[in-house]
Amino acid sequence: MPKVSVCIPAYNSAKYLGQAIDSLLNQDYGDYELVVCDNASTDGTTELCRRYECSKIRYQRFEEHISQAGSFNRCLKEARGEFITILHADDYLLPGFLGDRVDRLLGRPEIGFVFGAVEVVDESGRVLSLNRPWLEDKAFAPKELLWSLLCGCIVSPPSLMVRRAIVEKAGPFRTDLTWGHDWEWTLRLGENAGALYTSRRLAAYRMHGESGTAEILRSAENGDQELRILKDTLDRLCAADRRFRKMRRSAYRALSNRHMYFADAALLDGLKAAARINLRYAALSDCRIVTRPTFWAMLMGSAGSTSWYTRYRTLRNSLAAAETKV
Repeated sequence: MPKVSVCIPAYNSAKYLGQAIDSLLNQDYGDYELVVCDNASTDGTTELCRRYECSKIRYQRFEEHISQAGSFNRCLKEARGEFITILHADDYLLPGFLGDRVDRLLGRPEIGFVFGAVEVVDESGRVLSLNRPWLEDKAFAPKELLWSLLCGCIVSPPSLMVRRAIVEKAGPFRTDLTWGHDWEWTLRLGENAGALYTSRRLAAYRMHGESGTAEILRSAENGDQELRILKDTLDRLCAADRRFRKMRRSAYRALSNRHMYFADAALLDGLKAAARINLRYAALSDCRIVTRPTFWAMLMGSAGSTSWYTRYRTLRNSLAAAETKV
């Protein structure tokens, strides 16, 4: 059996899938399998995968299209390795990823999973930013990472490698969620195992307008599910350990701030309805957000002219820059 299973859940992703596959085939660590689980694609995904003549690749086509979380679970079921990575079809690995992750897991048997910094890239692979939660490597005891994870999904999916034993302990992805299932899953990983973070960038996360994430954010369908994830997780954690009660306020405040960010992005794109929905969930997550002038500026912009909000935004940023210089 291979040491590592890298699994790619694919759906109509032929545009980027080749780069994801090539990024694995070009790794300098060889004890792995690549499992592509095709979720009933209707583009050229099948033809692309069959062009690869490599014994390490297993292409599994499923004729029934299911949810993204369900497709992720298919990957977990098909994986045979001791260590598992789920690589989104539009993301890719950088040189040295497999060797780095395997060495860290073999060297630290008490650690259940490893994640790290990622490059955020656009459609063409141009680097937009670096997602690096910490500047130095860090180790976390079981449940310790939750203090950061509850405030947002700091584990970027393409950077993650996890032991099969921890996957079996934490359980599968929740198929009742269409948004945030990767965040909810990493919360359960952090609940059940210690983790290791590396500041070395070894994976790339792609942002583009055709992604499932972009579609959900445009429709603002994520609010109810993120609230449910946070409530379910905090209720479970607090029942087992009273110390997590002190995290409630910080976690909900962070969720409120995320919805303010989404509302801002929606307004700048002219999506007034999506902005209003995100403002609603920002207030539901933390009612104190309504005391901020920015909340009301966004609300007025979503109800009237967005140009009013953009002027307010420019003035606010200018004042903040001036205060920084002083």
